[in-house]
Amino acid sequence: MQTDIEIIEKYIDGELEGKELLDFEQMLSTDSDIKNDYELSTQINNSIVEDDVMNLRETLDYMYSEEKAVKRIPTIFTKRKFYYAAASAALLIAAGGVAQRLLNPSMDSELVFEKYYQPYEVTVTYRSGNTEVDRLLLNALEFYEEKDYNQALVLFEEILANRKKDMAISLYSGISYMEEEKYQKATTSFNDIISDNDNLFIEQARWYLSMCYLKTEQLDKAEDALQQIIKQESYYKEQALKVLKDLD
Repeated sequence: MQTDIEIIEKYIDGELEGKELLDFEQMLSTDSDIKNDYELSTQINNSIVEDDVMNLRETLDYMYSEEKAVKRIPTIFTKRKFYYAAASAALLIAAGGVAQRLLNPSMDSELVFEKYYQPYEVTVTYRSGNTEVDRLLLNALEFYEEKDYNQALVLFEEILANRKKDMAISLYSGISYMEEEKYQKATTSFNDIISDNDNLFIEQARWYLSMCYLKTEQLDKAEDALQQIIKQESYYKEQALKVLKDLD
């Protein structure tokens, strides 16, 4: 036989139908105990996040079944009173957990990415277009600075077909890939710079590689890249330390 609490939970979850629904709503309007139980259940469900509600329900069911089996509680302590006491205690505990999460929030990888990621600014100076490649390059950097990353990529890819070892362009193209949400290609660009091991853009590549891993929720790889930044006393060391702290 269903208990009052079970029927109330079904009503809250929208699981009552037909005659059962009509009978319950009639009780709700005439039975003050049922009404009080319903209001308490509603307050609990509205006060605690969904996963805490599920844990609370399971805990209350277990606690009441234990009370019934072991008979620890005097018979004068009715189920309704027991439910009120247990629910109130559980609500206080759960509310404390919610407050703790609000006071000490843990940031997920997406939030950390948004906090620390900024596209790399154009810092390399190229001579004016004396060749077709130079003209393409200047146009590509203009598109990049205007945040037209799709058009910039078209030109960067064409340039890299002729200048495969231009690590500055590899860096700009990698960031453009990120901006266009082509993270696998971005990862390839940054790894190419790092594996070359003889250029001025390794620190930048490692930093943006870690950001790329964060964005794609590859946290182990992101942490490895950040640890490398810290170990090598990179320009990005302080930022890497902050990122790791936010991820903990």
